[in-house]
This record gives sequence, C-alpha cells and structure tokens, in this order.
Amino acid sequence: MAIWQEFRVRTGCLLGHHVPMDTATVGRENDGLLFWDVKRGPDGEIWFVWVRLRVGGLDASWRVSSHYATGFDELVGFFQGLAADWRGWSGERTYESMEHELRLTARHDGHVRIAVQLHQSSLPDGWSASGAFRVDPGEEMTRAAENVTELLSYPRQLRTSA
Repeated sequence: MAIWQEFRVRTGCLLGHHVPMDTATVGRENDGLLFWDVKRGPDGEIWFVWVRLRVGGLDASWRVSSHYATGFDELVGFFQGLAADWRGWSGERTYESMEHELRLTARHDGHVRIAVQLHQSSLPDGWSASGAFRVDPGEEMTRAAENVTELLSYPRQLRTSA
C-alpha cells in the first residue's frame, strides 16, 4: 500500500471532525479491488461508485450502480461478514450488484480468496473481466471491511426529519 494511501486509511478523524475517505482498497494496490469516486445525490444517498480490479496484469474499471432502496448495504454487509468470520466458513459467499456489473465470490482456505467479475451491463455485447486475489483474514480483512463501510455507507448525519 502506498504511503499516502496508508496515511489516509489511518486518519478517520481530524480535530474531532468526521473526514470521509475517498477510496477503499480490498487486497493490495496491484492485486485487489479499489472503490473510488462515489457519486451521491442531493440527500447524500449513493448513486454509484467506480470499481477497479487489478490482478496479474489485468486492470479493469467500471461504474457500479447502487440498489435503489438499500444503496450498497449488501456489499458492506458482505465484507463485514468476511471480516467477522475470519476463522473461516464452509462453501462460498457471494455478492452481486443490482445491475449485475459486479459479482464477488469469497472462499476461506486459510486466506480469504475473492473472485471478481466486472461486467459492462449497460451494453448487451459489452466487455467483462474477471480475476481473483487473496486477503489475509483478521486484521487485513477487518481493515478492508471498515474502509468499504466508511466509503459506501449512507451518511446518517445528513438525514433530516420532515
């Protein structure tokens, strides 16, 4: 992880003020997923996020739309579940975005192995890219889940009562 990214990951507050992160990495910079450029609506709801997959010479990015009712709550829950069960689980765990642009499949074999499929769903003959990477369970997976949660959670403080 680059020094600047490590600094940004470690700083969540500045003088007692909440400072939202602008990226979240799962895995490593050149072997994993990067979430960035979150587009929010006027009330703070997330409309989409860009996702970048970098593995073994492959470098693919695509815009992933949020679910109209739940935003990215399922994706956040997916990563939180992987972190919580750091000792392992049987079988596969899967997340798929509403528009099918992103599909993640995780297995635990002593490491968390995450297979990724990015698909240009807006075009019938669009491209697709896939790859897999591993994340160490425990601290590395927990940090990744926390970063994804920070980036993709609806900002509760922006909600107002009518």
